[in-house]
Amino acid sequence: AVVADEVRKLAERASAATREIGELVRTIQHTVDEAVSSMAEGSKEVNDGVAMAEIAGAALKTILSAAESVNVQAQQAAKATSSMSGFAGEMVASMDTVSAIVEENTASTEEMSANSQQVSSAIENIAAISEENSAAVEEVSASTEEMSAQVQEVTASAAELARLAGKLQQVVENFRLN
Repeated sequence: AVVADEVRKLAERASAATREIGELVRTIQHTVDEAVSSMAEGSKEVNDGVAMAEIAGAALKTILSAAESVNVQAQQAAKATSSMSGFAGEMVASMDTVSAIVEENTASTEEMSANSQQVSSAIENIAAISEENSAAVEEVSASTEEMSAQVQEVTASAAELARLAGKLQQVVENFRLN
């Protein structure tokens, strides 16, 4: 009877231990399922991050290409402005020469036609037009100088944009490596 009682107690303890082990196995299985689910979510987030990094890299390449294109166009505009500035200088010199000749002609004409009121009036008109032309040439020269300054600003901005795009590209490359 004592042995049977001990066997019964042992059986009860074994049964309780078996239940505990079963509960532990279920808990472990649940924990493993959660870990697998978390790993799947983490893997998806990593894949999403890689895809976003690739999109950002492509966008940065596009920006860098556009910045380089703007820089090239700005350089071309600067060259054109420089040429225009040279032409404007020549034009001003030519207009000064024309203006001087017109003034000489005015003086000569006034001397030759002192008695003729009509000729004198025509000469005054020519002188006024010459002065207007001189003023217009000076305005063109000032505008050309302004345009040259603006092109230099655009060139500087384009160079800065290209530099920043290069830095951003390096950051994206570092992100891909990491």
